Amino acid sequence: MTETKPITRRAFTRLMAGAGAAGLAMPHVARAEAGLDPLIGEMLMLGFLGADASAAWAQRLARQISLGQVGGVVFLGHNFKSRAGVTGLTSMFASAGNTTRPLISLDQEGGAVQRLGSKLGYASIPRASEVAGAMSPKKARALYAGMAAEERAAGFNFNLAPVVDLAIDPTNPVIGKWGRAWGRDPNTVTAYASAFLDAHHGARVACALKHFPGHGSSRGDSHDGFVDITGTWTKAELEPFAALARKGSADAVMTAHLYHRDFAGNTDEPVTLSHRAIEGVLRGEFGYAGVVITDDLDMGAIRSRYSLDEAVVRAIAAGNDIVMLSNSAKPDDNLPSRMIATVKAAVADGRITRARIEQAHQRVVAMKVRLA
Repeated sequence: MTETKPITRRAFTRLMAGAGAAGLAMPHVARAEAGLDPLIGEMLMLGFLGADASAAWAQRLARQISLGQVGGVVFLGHNFKSRAGVTGLTSMFASAGNTTRPLISLDQEGGAVQRLGSKLGYASIPRASEVAGAMSPKKARALYAGMAAEERAAGFNFNLAPVVDLAIDPTNPVIGKWGRAWGRDPNTVTAYASAFLDAHHGARVACALKHFPGHGSSRGDSHDGFVDITGTWTKAELEPFAALARKGSADAVMTAHLYHRDFAGNTDEPVTLSHRAIEGVLRGEFGYAGVVITDDLDMGAIRSRYSLDEAVVRAIAAGNDIVMLSNSAKPDDNLPSRMIATVKAAVADGRITRARIEQAHQRVVAMKVRLA
């Protein structure tokens, strides 16, 4: 492949508009890129240490974004110490973007999972179970529109929400215990999720449906270790994902580190690493064509069974377009270079095809362009 200058945002948008259909334009985008490195970098979403723009780690990450080694950042709880610190960081990361603004993400559901909260001067949002119990989807949309506007004003363009899990088990340690689901009925969850998505799209903030194929019936927490949902999960938990995928309103779907015998086949792979789950069910059966993003690969369910390098390769080969790495278990400020080298080696030996990398790159860039 001959090296050429990366395509600009304006040129990419013009190309997309003139093609008449995304499927006609997208294959040419990856061919305009100089080698594999920036394509793989676009797929990496990393966490970092620091709570303001003076932090050395954050400055290094901004540099890595500018070099095309990282396509997105994820803010975790320890990054939210002050309002000024947060906005300083998002501004620095945004300005580091090369041809497109990086994805700058957070978890902002409401209730127990709300990074921009009252401690930093933002509106307090009730948890999903309380929203569903107190207001209609139409009123919920107005509530979430205010939340999305605050996210965008703070510099975020990607919310790792909404939760579209079903509240199957009220004692579930991940969903039910915290009231993170709008209910146990798939139609109810879909209606409130649609309101959430519409509100965010109005503020030009993308969203990720989570946790595919459903975490609401699990008896364990995938943050801590291996979780088998074979005996508790039901197909009803897929319905919100299927409905929103077919509606075309989902920007991204987050895969969960959950094992189910029907998705794993003859392997012991969790859904995050399952080609059958992602390409067979989510894309094949539901017709979903958007971005697929992993849950954090530093979580116990993955870390206890795979090396980080192996998990990243398996996740991409399975069909994930963005690999999320909180970089918290063993913090490494040189992680982007290491992961790019790891993925390139996997392409060289055939574990990942170049077409898979190009396909992921195309989807991620297309989502970014919609947010510009």
